[in-house]
Amino acid sequence: MKKLFVLVVIMSLFMGFACDDEEENGNNTGTGTSTGTGTGTGTGGSAIIIDHNCTDITKIPANIINTIKTTLKHHYAHTSHGGQLTVGLERLEQQNATYDIEIGYSYLPDNPAAYCIFDGQEDETYISPDLYWETKEGMDRTRNVLRNNPAIKASMWCWCCQLDSYNQEQVQAYLDSMSSLEREFPNVKFVYMTGNAQAQGDEGYNRYQRNNQIRDYCNRNGKILYDFEDLDCWWYNPSSKSWEHSTYDHSSQAVPYQHTHFDGDENAHTTNESCEQKGKATWWLAAKLVGW
Repeated sequence: MKKLFVLVVIMSLFMGFACDDEEENGNNTGTGTSTGTGTGTGTGGSAIIIDHNCTDITKIPANIINTIKTTLKHHYAHTSHGGQLTVGLERLEQQNATYDIEIGYSYLPDNPAAYCIFDGQEDETYISPDLYWETKEGMDRTRNVLRNNPAIKASMWCWCCQLDSYNQEQVQAYLDSMSSLEREFPNVKFVYMTGNAQAQGDEGYNRYQRNNQIRDYCNRNGKILYDFEDLDCWWYNPSSKSWEHSTYDHSSQAVPYQHTHFDGDENAHTTNESCEQKGKATWWLAAKLVGW
């Protein structure tokens, strides 16, 4: 039976500490061992964890927004669920031109007035694991993007539903591949990701374990993590001014699960609001990538 656990946190207190050091032992999902929510360097020191605490983009200074636009070129590969980030970014841009973006599908845009993203690989935009990290061919495709576009400063790949069934060894292969790319391209920041939180039952529990494996690795090794699962599970209720965390019960264990407020298929298997939450977290990630 699905349960909603409501954290009653007054907005002025909670949002004031969003993604600051005070959050490190606070309102993370409780599904991993996060020790660096939105802080740190991601280069062997404290981990940078991007989660629901990192969605108040009004806190990002104007000069940092400008630095993102003028200096950050970002490579992002994904399948359908990963479209939640790009849809969210586009919707934020429509609402406020401050958050101007330019997405190039299989190419790198060059617009100093926008946050520029290379979407996909050079010959494909629907990027499954084998086309980014899981095979030599996929690794070579990623290498080609980075070698042919030296302006790119960050690269990330988004899970679809693979973690519903992948085992520990398969996830370790992902972690090993990402680490290998980090060694090959020391001037590129690689962003790790957890998978979406839409599955329940045994599949959802497997996904929960594998996401924890990724979180634990990132925390131990000072990596940069975009916590997709966390962003799926937490919804900010504007009426009560509190965050709500959604879980379901699996063998007497509370497993994070997509909040019911995000149930729908308006875009990329979820609601537009969920996409916007992911887009806000992506801007926060970009701010961290440029040194904020």
